[in-house]
Amino acid sequence: MNSMNNGQFRSGAGSPRRRDLLKLPLAAGAAQALGTASAVNAAPHKDEYAPDNLKIATMLNVGSATDEDLLLFKQMGLRWVHAQFGDKVPYELIKSTQERLDRYGIKIYCGLMNAYRSLRIQLGQPGRDEDIARFQTFIRDLGRAGIPAAHNDFHPGNTYTTNMIDSPRGYRVREFDLDDFRKKVEKQRFERQYSAEDMWANYTYYLKAILPVAEQANVQMALHPDDPPLAMMNGVAKLFINHEGYRKAEQISGGSKSWGLCLCVGTWLEGGANMGKEVFGMIQDFGGRGKIFTIHFRNVSSPMPRFHETFHDDGYADMYQIMKALRMARFTGSLIPDHYPGLVNDKGHRLADAYCIAYMRSLLRRVNEEVG
Repeated sequence: MNSMNNGQFRSGAGSPRRRDLLKLPLAAGAAQALGTASAVNAAPHKDEYAPDNLKIATMLNVGSATDEDLLLFKQMGLRWVHAQFGDKVPYELIKSTQERLDRYGIKIYCGLMNAYRSLRIQLGQPGRDEDIARFQTFIRDLGRAGIPAAHNDFHPGNTYTTNMIDSPRGYRVREFDLDDFRKKVEKQRFERQYSAEDMWANYTYYLKAILPVAEQANVQMALHPDDPPLAMMNGVAKLFINHEGYRKAEQISGGSKSWGLCLCVGTWLEGGANMGKEVFGMIQDFGGRGKIFTIHFRNVSSPMPRFHETFHDDGYADMYQIMKALRMARFTGSLIPDHYPGLVNDKGHRLADAYCIAYMRSLLRRVNEEVG
């Protein structure tokens, strides 16, 4: 009988033959590891900062950002931000912010101001043309400054959270519980209810005024979905709660080059099966046609009716696969961490920001190795 039959060894533990046999798995593993390393090294290298790669960014509050904040961004390897300017944004503020950021090797990818959130615009009230004109000026100024994108959303009756909780891992986060919202929080917010027909009419009016200006300025208007994605909140219908809502908005845009998505991954995960298409389907559909402009890259614990926000590595979605899908769709816009939880002794959220950015850059590096 062969000495290896039935998994038994007849030679002594210290025999040369047995030592050689025990080395075989180690040798095979080492060879495999070397082969894997060689394969990775041999893969086409994709520069993280190449113009045709996706661009990791973070949110910057222009009014409160310190030079230490900007130095931290530089030290983390960030080269892009989404700049929150506030209510009044003269062109001189945009230019001076660009010049300040330039000293740290950072550029603005997306600009934000609050004019589009005017209730006069979103509820179709008298005076909306004045507020639209303010936003039009901002869009023109972004184009004049060479900033590619502007952010907008359309949910004036929104409630984002029902409670603040400590996650199972011990960090402080926002929770949304649909049952709590309906029973304890929800109430009619305005003087009357606004139907889906009302809100589509208001959005259409706004879009028809904004898009020609954005097209002329060469600025992309990135439309955020309704978070959480419920059809009605506080007496106001919400439009961008699924794939169908976005397709209808795209039809209203008439195929404008300036209309597209801010794809909030967290919102899409909150909706789960009710979204019509999962995150990957949205990336394939809109991303494959170049209609995703920006990404809010975040994770949540579970789909509704109850969820809390999480760090990228602590939710129910595999964020690496989402990053990979974006790269495979040749997405070249920007993505930011969003709604990240609070860490201990981190009042400015800079530790949390650094944690998220480091994680995202690691995902992107691996994706660039795998996809090229």
